[in-house]
Amino acid sequence: MATRSSSTKKKKRPPPPSLRTLSKAEARKQPKPVAEKKVRTPAFLYVGSPEQEALLVEELGPSARAVGAGIVGAEVRRDPAFARQLLPAPRPISALTREALATALIALIDDAGVSPRAVHVFTPEMARQGSARKSAHPLAHDATALQEVLQLKVDGRREKGKLGPATPHLLQLLLLGPTEGLVSITDVTDGPFGKVTVGDALASWPVPFSGGRAVKETSRDAPSSAHRKLDEAMAWLGTKVTKHDVVLDLGAAPGGWTRVMRDAGARVIAVDRAALDSALAKDPLVTHLKNDALSIDMAAQGASIVLCDVIWTPDNAVVVAERVLKTTSVRAAVITLKLKDPIDWGTLQKAQHLVRDLPGNWTGRLKHLMANKLEVTLLLRRS
Repeated sequence: MATRSSSTKKKKRPPPPSLRTLSKAEARKQPKPVAEKKVRTPAFLYVGSPEQEALLVEELGPSARAVGAGIVGAEVRRDPAFARQLLPAPRPISALTREALATALIALIDDAGVSPRAVHVFTPEMARQGSARKSAHPLAHDATALQEVLQLKVDGRREKGKLGPATPHLLQLLLLGPTEGLVSITDVTDGPFGKVTVGDALASWPVPFSGGRAVKETSRDAPSSAHRKLDEAMAWLGTKVTKHDVVLDLGAAPGGWTRVMRDAGARVIAVDRAALDSALAKDPLVTHLKNDALSIDMAAQGASIVLCDVIWTPDNAVVVAERVLKTTSVRAAVITLKLKDPIDWGTLQKAQHLVRDLPGNWTGRLKHLMANKLEVTLLLRRS
């Protein structure tokens, strides 16, 4: 049988490029593989207003980064003026359905060995358009529905004895999709300056308001929309205004804050060189003093509550706060610090130091409220 000569043998084909070893020159021309980025959840989440998100990042420092509208993550635990809520140790959670997500959250509660006294499900905040009320987030309905399902599960387990008596813990879920978000379970007795009474918004951190939103914005028959700031501030203070109060309203015109205090039954001394709303000007329990705000003697007026929303430098607002602390008749104060761009962080730090170094019978906080624009509110309360 004839044999095939070596010259007629079938030649081996070279391996395809995907299987053969590349030469050094070819390897240098190949695109480098892209490393998969691992997104790490920050140690703390801070919730504020979308409009002031950049200021919150700046206030928190180098470790801070924006993770959503008005949501900033950081590796440090602080009480920044531009944040209204804190989520310690947040972790991602998701499910296919709302019911499944609620069940997963219950499992987290069981794993933590706590029985939270409150559960909050909330969305990021919408940016304000002009002076109108803030719009509802597209996920607002999902958040409300999930809150109801989760609360029913918690209550049901308590009734059946599967969950013990309420412990001083708060479960928070920041909803980022219909069935996904970031969850945090924390001890609410840990305040920014030590242990606190559960439910005291002025001292707690996290605060007892869902998403840091103390009130639902409403319309009021008032001369201006400024009443929203005071409605919110009084909720943070937890101070009940009565007919026995004498309120000193510095920078009162046209009378938005005076209206709020009169609706609560207090007598008001309105200080402003400008005119008050005509209805307030005729009110026998409103005294209008056309004086400079810094010239008023708080003690001589017998003020029990001091309000200040004057358009002036933040330094003057701090001076008013220092006078409040020296006036024995005053039991609460709401003072706005009007800011300009770029922010004078030195003055804000001065106000923060004043809050941290308050006399033992005073509690205070410096916060950018939901109704604030480029300003922060100094809240002071005597116990």
